Formats: sequence, C-alpha cells, structure tokens
Amino acid sequence: MHFSIVIPLYNKKAHIKRAINSILQQTYQNFEIIVIDDGSTDNSYEEIKEIKDSRLSIYKKDNEGVSVARNFGVEKANNDYIAFLDADDVWHSLFLESILNLIKEYPEAGAYASSYDFRTVSSIKNANINIDLHKGQTGLVDYFKSAQNDPLISASSVVIRKSVFKTIGGFMPELSRGEDLEMWCRIALNYKIAYINKVLASYYLDSDNKATNISPVYSKSFMFYTEGILEEQKKLGNNSMYFEEYMIRRILNKARFLIEEKKYKDARQILCKYRYTKFHKKIWWKNFLLSFVPINFVYRNIKK
Repeated sequence: MHFSIVIPLYNKKAHIKRAINSILQQTYQNFEIIVIDDGSTDNSYEEIKEIKDSRLSIYKKDNEGVSVARNFGVEKANNDYIAFLDADDVWHSLFLESILNLIKEYPEAGAYASSYDFRTVSSIKNANINIDLHKGQTGLVDYFKSAQNDPLISASSVVIRKSVFKTIGGFMPELSRGEDLEMWCRIALNYKIAYINKVLASYYLDSDNKATNISPVYSKSFMFYTEGILEEQKKLGNNSMYFEEYMIRRILNKARFLIEEKKYKDARQILCKYRYTKFHKKIWWKNFLLSFVPINFVYRNIKK
C-alpha cells in the first residue's frame, strides 16, 4: 500500500525541511510527497527544491488559501490514502506504519488518525482528548464524544481514503479558519473513524505565520456555520447528545467572538438559546457574564 502525503505550504521556509525530514525518517517508506506552494513570498519554494528525493513533487500556484491547496494536492494524489501534514508540524517515525496497521484492522473506516501533542520551544503538552482507549490501544471511536475539548484530529495526524473526498467533497475554499474542523465533522457524520491512542504527530504552536495567530474573519470561519449544521442535522434525525454538545462548544466560541466584537446583545441571544448545555456550563456562564458591559470592563482590566 502506498500513501500520498499532501503538504500545503505558505511562507514556512524556516520549518518545511523539518516537516519533510520527519516523513523521510518514517519506518514505512511507500509514499509520495506532494507539496503545494500556495504563493509563498519567503523563498519557501527555493528551500524545498534543495531536497533531492524522487518521491517528492512540488507544485507552485497563486495564493488561494489552505483549503484550495489541500484540495489541489488531493487531485494530484496517485494513491488511495491521503495523509496530511502542515509545513510547520512533524510526524514521529512510526506514524505511517501505525496508520497502515489501522487500515488493515479497520478497512471500513473513512479516516484514520493518531493522538498528537502541542509543542513550543520550551514545552510539550498532549492534546486533551476524551477517548475510551487505553494508551497504545486502537479502535473505532465516536469523534464528537472524544473532541469535546481539543480536536480529536489535527491537520497533521490524519489519513483519509481518497474516495471519501469524491463522496462528500473537499475542504471548503470559503473558510480561512476551522476548515479542517469542518472537514473532520463532515467525515464523522458519514464514516467511521479509526484511532490509535498514541502520540505520533506534533503540532507546533509557536511557528512563524501560524494561521491561528491571525484574527479570524467571522464569515470565513467554521463557527459561522455551526448553528446551521446543528439545525440541519436535527432535521435529519441526528439526536446524538455528543454531536449536539460538540457543536454547542463551537457555538459558544461564536458567542465569545461576538463579545470581543462588543456585540453583547447578539452574544446573549445565542447563549440563551443554548443555556441547556450539559458539558459546557462553565464556559456558558463565563461568556454570559462577560456579555454584560460592566462585568466585561472589569474582566478586561483584571487581565491587564
């Protein structure tokens, strides 16, 4: 079995070689690497051209965002299983071998993923995932139950069957924040998720040009669509408590964003609508209190 590894690249000159080296050091070596330079302006393209490996293909295109870049990579992929790795993250050496074993064990799944950690120059912290698997154990998991805190899947810890994209479509080009969460959600609503509870990928929080360091445009983020997705699924008969609570958690992020934008009334309308949350009462109360101007003013000054 061969994997196609898709790396979207935009101004990550300082990190791209580290990412690719983590692929080249895999214990399982049957793969192709597809790098999509999405209009980099920092010589990232020249940096990667120095790597000499026949399995590496580099495509250079105008900047259209990470969703378009990933979709472009999927189109170019020659193999049935698509792995994703962001240009500033890394895999541990057993990642592909472990995913291969997952595929053999759970061929019916649509996506295969591992645990991951968050890293900075000075710290390492495992993702806070609520999963019913012992360390090192594998299994089919409830994505929404497991992702109530940190996401169950990161954009650097997952492999997806190519046929999945043909069935449900690619990453949403109109999203510039949370496009990966929207995709994992869509996959989980249609396919089983196979998982290994072992840290096999690292997500770097302090990399240059990190998307999460950029202020989101509300209408171009996953949280803009969360209420609509929840309402649509309810109409379709999806009564999963875990799915609903997962979406409410993202809707609470939407309320917090509106508070930051000083749209307090709009935030309270959302909060009142979802006051029944079972899993996220603390976050609900915090946002509700902050939606009142005097309390918000005191909170901001305490933080300073």
